[in-house]
Amino acid sequence: MADRLSELPDDLLRRVLHFTPLKEAVSTTALSRRWRAPLWQSSGAVNLVTCVESYGSYRRDDDGRIFLSHYHGKYKPCKEDEARFFYWSDAFLSEAAAALDAGDQGDAPITRLTLRLESRRSEEADDFLNRERREDGAVVSRDRNLVDVLLSHRASRRVEELRLVFEVSRDHAGYRATLGTLPLETLRVLELSSCKGLYHYQGQDAAVVLPRLSTLRLSYCTQHLKSLQRLIDAAPALAAIHLMGVHVYTTHNDWCSGLRCPAATVLVLDTCSWNVKTVDGVVIHAPRLRRFSYMGMLGSLSFSSPPQEFEQVDLHNHKWRDNPELDLATFWRLARSFTSTKEMRLRVNHLEDVALLTEASRVQLLPSFHRLQHLQLTGVHWTKGDTAAVTIVNLLRCCPVLSALRINLTQMKQAADAVSNKKGVRSRIPQKIMQIPALGPHRSLKCLQTSLKIVGLQFWLEESNCLGIKLTEYFAENAMVLEEMHINGKDKKLCEYMNRQTESEEVDDFLNRDRCEDGAVVSRDRNLVDVLLSNQASRRWEELRLVFEVSRGHTSYTATLGTLKLETLWVVELTGCQGLHHYQGKAAAVMLPRLSALRLS
Repeated sequence: MADRLSELPDDLLRRVLHFTPLKEAVSTTALSRRWRAPLWQSSGAVNLVTCVESYGSYRRDDDGRIFLSHYHGKYKPCKEDEARFFYWSDAFLSEAAAALDAGDQGDAPITRLTLRLESRRSEEADDFLNRERREDGAVVSRDRNLVDVLLSHRASRRVEELRLVFEVSRDHAGYRATLGTLPLETLRVLELSSCKGLYHYQGQDAAVVLPRLSTLRLSYCTQHLKSLQRLIDAAPALAAIHLMGVHVYTTHNDWCSGLRCPAATVLVLDTCSWNVKTVDGVVIHAPRLRRFSYMGMLGSLSFSSPPQEFEQVDLHNHKWRDNPELDLATFWRLARSFTSTKEMRLRVNHLEDVALLTEASRVQLLPSFHRLQHLQLTGVHWTKGDTAAVTIVNLLRCCPVLSALRINLTQMKQAADAVSNKKGVRSRIPQKIMQIPALGPHRSLKCLQTSLKIVGLQFWLEESNCLGIKLTEYFAENAMVLEEMHINGKDKKLCEYMNRQTESEEVDDFLNRDRCEDGAVVSRDRNLVDVLLSNQASRRWEELRLVFEVSRGHTSYTATLGTLKLETLWVVELTGCQGLHHYQGKAAAVMLPRLSALRLS
């Protein structure tokens, strides 16, 4: 059989090997005749991956080679076990140096260097990285740490992408790195995890420059704010900064309480902790920022001045103080920093927490997102009350040119009036609520009149008058230029959820808007389909799809030709429909001149 790998071009094979761990890359020499002249040496990458086991896990076979014996449990290593551990550590270092030597002799320089270390115990990870030998808990000897040895190799001086990834416990940082050991002239991407800090050498000249560094990723590291700022200052082209689970701290004598990112266009702050003793937390200066993602406590940060060219903002805020009114003001003041964004994804733990219930509070706090076109809102709301709806209307007031709105709702299992007085549950300071219902007609909302074309709603149907159903009716009746409405269209289908329960009566109640007591219909509004088709925007619709995924033997609604926009429709798709009829007494000469496709199922 022909060797198919031999038919592939060298450039493609090198590209595959560029991302392959070292052991697998070396083993490819046995896969193909072409690879016996080791292509991995000219792939331009060395990707070192290892798993550090506990002391006592390393044993020697009959040939004198070290192997893992998978020892588990608490264990105080003897000198023989420590010797085996460090013998294995030295062997790994020798293999890494040999790989760098081989790569340095290849046709292409090494531009990607990765060290990925996995360990279930932080103590062994420390000893492996820092090469510390202990007696009775005290360090008795220390060699140069593994990171410094690798970065001091001649082949590492031309590295463009450096990744030091250590998968240990998240609250543990295992090593320190210094700017002087990095390939300063060539480095473009720097990714560090579980690092105790990236620092200058003591007495090192402050004019360290990383002229090509464009991406910085720190994960579960501990970093002094001043040192982090020095690193950013040393990289004039640093456009993307990602901080995940990073603990940033200051000392009492530090003058630095802000973070300046003059070249950054992307900034991600994910569950970071800021030990900064100022009222506003960390003040960020990033005038060129275009994408910003923040997950964390309210009040941890602010902006010196709002960037003017935002494209996308992701916010997932947690409560900060025990005073909900202060959280409310802090949230809207932070939101005011993003008034120039075009797209926003907002996740709020409780929608009621950010509702502005009075005209005075709206005038004082409500911003204007004058460029916002796409809004995605995810939040939990209480099962009773309209305060969550007030939050949604507040957001609609903020967005005069909004064209696409997607709302993902999760309902609290307990009613607000049953738990509001329990310890640990939010208790808003009362505001004077307006008499107008939150989801009544809002002809003054500009986006409903002129721009909102796409609405997506995702919710669990737990009762016939839940917030999701109210929102469906609200947008069907008030969005005057609506073109698309998706109900539970992403994850769980609405009808799939209902069919898992008992029967399909809930589908009927949802579509036909029946209100029942003791099994009897006590009131009925216009069905949801008629409400949608009577919307002013439906006069221009060319495609109509009403898809309700219910049990095959069940049909849910009727439709009439008179409700369709006969002049414009060219595609009609109906499922779960009891029938498509004329009105009673309607003339038979109904025409759909453009209809070219009809699907009934």
